Formats: sequence, structure tokens, C-alpha cells
Amino acid sequence: MFTLEQPAMWGFWTAEFVTPIITLIGIIGNSLAVVVMKSKSLRRKSYSHLLCALALFDSLTLIGREVQLVDQLLTTVLKRKGIFTDFSNVACKIYHFLDQVCYLMSSWLIVGMSAERLEAVCFPLRKSLLRTQRGAIGLISGLFVALAVSQVFRLMYVENIHGRCTAADDSIQLFLYLHIYMYQFGLVFGLPFILVLICNSLVIGQIYKVRKAIGDNRSAVVDRTHKTTYMLLTISFAYVITMLPLIIIAIVAHVVSKRQSMEGYNMYVALKPFTDLFSVVSYTNYAMNFFVYVLSGQSFRKELRKIMIRDRNSSMYGTRTRTKDELIRLS
Repeated sequence: MFTLEQPAMWGFWTAEFVTPIITLIGIIGNSLAVVVMKSKSLRRKSYSHLLCALALFDSLTLIGREVQLVDQLLTTVLKRKGIFTDFSNVACKIYHFLDQVCYLMSSWLIVGMSAERLEAVCFPLRKSLLRTQRGAIGLISGLFVALAVSQVFRLMYVENIHGRCTAADDSIQLFLYLHIYMYQFGLVFGLPFILVLICNSLVIGQIYKVRKAIGDNRSAVVDRTHKTTYMLLTISFAYVITMLPLIIIAIVAHVVSKRQSMEGYNMYVALKPFTDLFSVVSYTNYAMNFFVYVLSGQSFRKELRKIMIRDRNSSMYGTRTRTKDELIRLS
């Protein structure tokens, strides 16, 4: 008799220790990004609404990943009741559904921003709702509804099975098929990845053509458009770079897991810690956007500087007022 080899734990512990730090930094950064994007000069921009929505869903995604890691720590290492142990079937359905929709929204909002920049750069004279506040809000709402509909199967099949929110045995095969092929490889990895690359490639090509054609005679409007585009392109490429390792190893792990042999199992076990590690790398995508804005967004830096100066002046004024009042009371 033999025992099956267990995955190395270094990937698990890396995720357990590093993810809380990423989550904390991400929530703070995303909150600051919303404050800046809602400033008077930026709030009317279409991309401002998209970036605020991205900050919200990125933060929710980070919280969702942290909840899962805490649950794994409780059940796997500490051998205690997990977070989902006392969840009802309905609670499991709702939580699982909302968690995955938020995860999808983070990916597809990047696609939406890439499409918005494609239209702004390649078709600047075409009248479009996408580059208006109403169009941006409509895009966000449309994406949410479409992605929510795509995840309705979770409301149908997910139950609380021995403290885990998953599908019952009689529907597990169909659930896994929808989860792996439609959700993971289609909606999370495949389509967003391809669409972002296509849109960004076309945008970069168009910017190169414009610069080559008109040289240094560009108008201020064109320059502002290109500066905004560079910032949003940086966000899109950061998404591609941080997600690519996880996409590759997820595909490899899936192919290996389909091999019904001990060799296939051992390969899957060997890949598990790397899957955990690359998951942590992908989490940085949800925490780094504020820093991307600071580094690549001139308008963002300008507004952030204004907010910091205003807050500092308000603090100094408040201190002077309190000091004056204290002197009056003492005299």
C-alpha cells in the first residue's frame, strides 16, 4: 500500500503571507484612485467612471481571494471550521455567484477601457456614446448584466457540501465543464486576454501612424488624448503581464490533470505550488492600478497633488485656529 504524494506547501504559505499585504495595499490604493477620479476636473471624463468601477471590483476581488485563503488556512492547516461551514445553500449560491461576477468584472472592465481608447484614437471624429459619461455608465451596467447572466449556473448548482460551496455529485461534471471551459478559459483568461491585445495593438499602431504623419505639429487635444491613452494602455498591459503566467500554468495543469495516470497526478502535484505562486502574482493586478496612474498619468498626478496640498492647508488652518482659541481661553 502507498500514499499519494502531497503538494509542496511553499506556494500555499507564500499566498497566505503575501496576499494580505497585497490586499491591504490594493484597497488603500483603489480608494485613493476613486477620490482622485471623482475630483472636479476628472469626474466628467468617461474613463473616470470606468476606472472607479475597476477600483471597486478590484477591491472586492482582493477581499474575495483573501476570504478563500483564510478558509483554506482554517480547514487545511488548523483543522477547524471554515468560513463557509455554517453557510446555508442559499448563502453559498449568492456568495459564489457574486464573487465570480466581481472577478469577471475586473477583467472585462480592462477590455472596456481598451475598446474606449481604440475608438478615441482610431475614430476621433466619430460621434460615440462610449466616450461620454452616459456611455461609460451604460458599458459598466451592460457588462455587469451580461456577466451575471453567464454565471447563473452557479445559482442553480452550488450548494454547501461538507463546508464547501460547490456542486453536488449528481451535477458536478456539468458544473466543472461550465466552470473550467466557459468561465476560466473563456471569460476570465481567453477572451479578455485576446481582446485587450488586439485593441492595444491597433491603438499603438494608430498612435505611431499619427506621430509619423504630423511630427511635432500635433494639437494640444491630440497630445492630451495620447497621454490618457498611454496611461490606460499601461493598465491594460499590466493586466496582460500579471495574468499571463497564471494562464499558462492553468492550461498546463488542466492538460496534465486529464491524464489518468500516476505520472499525470505527480506532475499536477509538482505544479500546484507554482499555481499558488502565480495566483499571488495575478493578485498584484488588482492592487497596482493606483501606482500605474501615478507613474503614467500626468492629469492624475496633478489632481492628486492638488488634493494633498488642499488637505495639508486645511490641516494647518485647523491647527492655527485651535491654537488661537487656546490662547484666547488662557488670556
